[in-house]
Amino acid sequence: MRLELIGLNHRVAPVEVREQAALGPDQLDGALRGLGGGGNLDGVAILSTCNRTELYLSPRQHFTDGELQDLYSRVTGVAAEHAASAYVLRDDEAIRHLVRVAAGLDSQMLGEVQIIGQLKEAYDRARDAGATNNILNKALLRAIEAGKDVRNRTGISQGAVSVASAAVQMAQRIFGSLQGRRVLLVGAGETARLAANHLAGQGVADWRVANRTEANARVVADLLGGRVVEFPPSCDDLAWADIVVSATGASEPVIRATECRTALKKRRGAMLLLDLAIPRDIDPDLARHDDAFLYTVDDFNELVEANLEQRRHEATRAEALVDKHVEDFVSWYRENRVAPSIQQLHVVLEELRSREVERNKKRFVPEDHEELEKFSQALMRKVEGMIAINLRQASLEEDNLKMAEEIVRAVARDKGDEGVQQVLEQLRQEGTH
Repeated sequence: MRLELIGLNHRVAPVEVREQAALGPDQLDGALRGLGGGGNLDGVAILSTCNRTELYLSPRQHFTDGELQDLYSRVTGVAAEHAASAYVLRDDEAIRHLVRVAAGLDSQMLGEVQIIGQLKEAYDRARDAGATNNILNKALLRAIEAGKDVRNRTGISQGAVSVASAAVQMAQRIFGSLQGRRVLLVGAGETARLAANHLAGQGVADWRVANRTEANARVVADLLGGRVVEFPPSCDDLAWADIVVSATGASEPVIRATECRTALKKRRGAMLLLDLAIPRDIDPDLARHDDAFLYTVDDFNELVEANLEQRRHEATRAEALVDKHVEDFVSWYRENRVAPSIQQLHVVLEELRSREVERNKKRFVPEDHEELEKFSQALMRKVEGMIAINLRQASLEEDNLKMAEEIVRAVARDKGDEGVQQVLEQLRQEGTH
C-alpha cells in the first residue's frame, strides 16, 4: 500500500515541541504547494492542531525513516532531534492510525469532536492545493466517514469531560434549556472563557462580565456581546443573574455570603453558582441557602470522571468499528491497485474487437452491422470481466500481483509499448509496499 505518515502528538512530544511543529494556514499552503507531486512523493496532506502535526504521504516507493524525519524537520521547522522522536507508520498501520484519530481514540481528550472538522479542513486544503492523489483522497474520506460513524453508533463523545463543560451540563440539569438565561461571568481567564463558550453554545446571550482588570473584562464582554460591571460584582449584578460563573485567581472569596443573600432576596427564582476556581471564589456558606445551588470544582470532577469512565467503556465498541473501516479500506485498495492492468487490457481488447468487426463487416448485410457491434462488445465485456474478477481476487485474497503483470505482458503489442511499461512500473512499485 502506498501510504505512510509521520507525526508528533501529545503522547510523544511536550507542548513546546508541538508548538514549534504547528503550522499556520499560510505555512500549510506553502508546504502543500512545495511537496505536492514532487519526486518520490505522489500525494500529501497535513493535519496540524494544538496537539498534533502529522504528514500523510503517498509515495511512489516507501521512504526510509531517516528520509521521513528529514522531511518532517524541513516542513515543520522542528530540530532534527525532535523529528527523530516522531512516530512513523506505513500502510495498514497508517490507515488504522488515521481512522483512530478521526474517531477521537487518539485524542488527549478521549472522543473529542473537533478533530473531525480539523481533518476535513486538512483534506479540503490539500485537495484544493492539488497535493493529494486518489489513495490519500480515499483514505482521508474513509477516516472522516469512520469518525462520524463511531460517534453515531457509540457514546464515545457523550458527556462532559472538562470542568467547564461539566459546569454547563450542571446548569442544564437545573434549568433545562439555557435559552434566555442571564449569566454573570466573574473572571476573564482561560477557564472563564471556556465556560462562557460552552454556555453561549447552549443559547445564553445575555451577559455581564466582572474582572479585576477592566481591559480584560472588556475583551471578553465584547466577544460575548455583554457589558462590563464592577469587580467584585455588586448585589444588583448578582440579583440580575440566573447563573454566576466564577473563575478568578483570587486568594480568598470574591463573592461573599452576605452580599449574595441580599441579592437572592431581590430576585425571584433560584440562582446557580458555579465556582470553577481553586482556591474557591464563592463563600461555601451559600450552599445552605434554599434558593442557591452552589457547585465547586470537586463536584465537577466527579461528573467528569464518571463521563470519562463511560467513554472508556464505549472506546472498546469504537475500536471494533475502526477495525471494520480499516478492513474495508484495505480491501478497496487491494482490489483497485490492479485497475491500471484492467484498463490496459480493456484498451487492447477494444482495439482488437474494433479492428476485427471492421474487417469482417463485409461478410454481413448492412442491416446486421449494429447487431454485430453489440454482439462483439458483449463478448469482450464477458472476457474482460472474467479476467478482471480473477485479477482482483488474486490481489485481494492472495496479495498477489503476478497475474496482473503476466496479463499486461500477454497483451503487449511489443516490448517497447509505452503504456505497457507504465503499467508494469506501477505494479513493480506496488510490489515494494
